[in-house]
Amino acid sequence: MDIRAHVIALNEDRARVVSELRADLDATQGRERNQEEIAKIAKLDARIDAIDVEVREFVTRETRETEAAALRESTMKVFGEANTTRAAVSADQYLREWAQGRQSGELVVDLRGAQREREMLRHGASADEIRALAWDTGSAASLVPTTLARTLYEYMEASNSLFRAPTTKVYTAGGETMVFPRVGAHAIATQVSGQGTAFAGTDPTFAKMTLDAFKYGELVKVSSEVLSDSGIDIASFLGRDMGRALGRKTATDFVTGSGAGQPNGLMSALGGSGTIVTGGSLITATVEKLIDLQFSVADEYRNGGSAGWVMKDSTAGTLRKLRDGAGGTIGAFLWEPSLTNGIQGGTPDRLLGFPVYTDSNVAAQGSAAKSVAFGDLSAFYIRVVGNTTIERDDSVGFATDEVFFRAKLRVDSDLIDTTALNVIAQVVT
Repeated sequence: MDIRAHVIALNEDRARVVSELRADLDATQGRERNQEEIAKIAKLDARIDAIDVEVREFVTRETRETEAAALRESTMKVFGEANTTRAAVSADQYLREWAQGRQSGELVVDLRGAQREREMLRHGASADEIRALAWDTGSAASLVPTTLARTLYEYMEASNSLFRAPTTKVYTAGGETMVFPRVGAHAIATQVSGQGTAFAGTDPTFAKMTLDAFKYGELVKVSSEVLSDSGIDIASFLGRDMGRALGRKTATDFVTGSGAGQPNGLMSALGGSGTIVTGGSLITATVEKLIDLQFSVADEYRNGGSAGWVMKDSTAGTLRKLRDGAGGTIGAFLWEPSLTNGIQGGTPDRLLGFPVYTDSNVAAQGSAAKSVAFGDLSAFYIRVVGNTTIERDDSVGFATDEVFFRAKLRVDSDLIDTTALNVIAQVVT
């Protein structure tokens, strides 16, 4: 189709309809129109709108084709005909061909774009802003479809509360050891009482936080019939299965990891110093101990914008029933349900004004259990090394006509400031 000629024809048709509409409006001006005249005018108006939409679609298509031709020409100059032809294959088609073994190599999935996209959604960014910024990594476009990256990160995040929470994510290309300064105690200044008085004060003490790169993996077995079925969305299938598995495993270590041969988990790093003691039962202690926990953390951490609660789902269910009167048994519920919780870009429920992140790896309510943490979650660092890689192999499953896919992720975590958060412990006093 000659797009230019078709657009010209559409514009000529639009001019004819506009002329007819004006004639009808002029003919009925100054009197009440009958139903037939009203219907005809509405029909002509709708036809104009339809032509405008069609023209915009064809103009956009022409623009894209022109831009694609220019991009192909420039790509050929840099990469040559072979790589240019490969790049011309759509991302979804390339993924299916790769899954079926018709494309070689491993898939490299950059999760940073998916993370940025979700953060921008939560801050109310438009679709145009997301397309322009979230997936602009400053490098050549990846052949891995954004659908796979989105799905993989979405399920990792859904299975890992500390991915969802406003923790500090550090992305590095290499896996060499990273050392961060950790403040053991802050310096305290003294007031200068008069001219010529010497400055004094306490010196800060420093330690260090070391982040390494621990490898996590997931192996998925898929029949060849699934890979050849065009009705199955391979990107979503692999993203869901691998994202959920990687998310659940890393979630365990991000909460309870010992730091020896694995990440240092949030609850492990907090230890027992500064713990708020409930007296044996969290629900018996009611809201007072939760408020004690909040205000055991300095206001600079509470008001920094990244403060929140971390607790097990069953504990959240208990606190969900707390009310503001008669020891928490009558009155209005303290829990503030979110209208968008669980929706992409949504916000979590809130308790006493702060968001709640639930994680199955936090200890349940029980004797001596550290069941609730509160504080500035940005003090918890999660390091992600390189990109997530997905590899395929059909040699092992040759006899059963199955293909194996393996996803690998390298991460570490630790708490850089132990004074930024505190915990509740159910200790009988």
